[in-house]
Amino acid sequence: MIAAVTIAAAVTVLAVVSDGGSEPRTTDVTALDTAGDYPPAPWRAGPVPRAAVPAPFTEAWDRAGNRRRCALLFPLDGGPELPDATPTAGKTPEDRGWDIFLAGRAGSVEVLGLFDKAARTDKPSTGPSYTRTWSDGSVAKYSPDVGGAAPGNYDPNTSAYEAVLTLPDQACTYRIYDTLGRAHLEALFDRLRLMAPGS
Repeated sequence: MIAAVTIAAAVTVLAVVSDGGSEPRTTDVTALDTAGDYPPAPWRAGPVPRAAVPAPFTEAWDRAGNRRRCALLFPLDGGPELPDATPTAGKTPEDRGWDIFLAGRAGSVEVLGLFDKAARTDKPSTGPSYTRTWSDGSVAKYSPDVGGAAPGNYDPNTSAYEAVLTLPDQACTYRIYDTLGRAHLEALFDRLRLMAPGS
């Protein structure tokens, strides 16, 4: 999964940025790491047309006060562990951001676009922590969310995980919460996409 990929200096990817208008605009962004061994960011594979994004996700993003600086990042699906997962959305305080979910019998996934990059949203973890970097400069920091569990109860296959994902061209951080463990969260990164702006 963490295969090394060299990105040529001339490779250009699409990115969604804000110009202060009512919709994000699309611009060309050259990959930040042209000689490193980072994999390509899945969300740069091409934006997904709005018509192909679940309605609860677009409705939550439409209400969000930060939509001009925080593009809609969403999971294409829940993977084989969450077949036929149901997409839903929640509200954030005063609709300052957006909160979306995929839920099935086995568990759920949440993606929250609310906090500005400048805000400190890290919280201490009693379990191990991990960092993953992609060729566009995106970085995910993640660890188990063991809550009030006694020390030693961490299990990477059953403990919920929380990630903070930053994209270099977005003003927000994306909080991702996955109840199905580390392997599922890491596979979920590969299924994250951006909605096409203005679609």
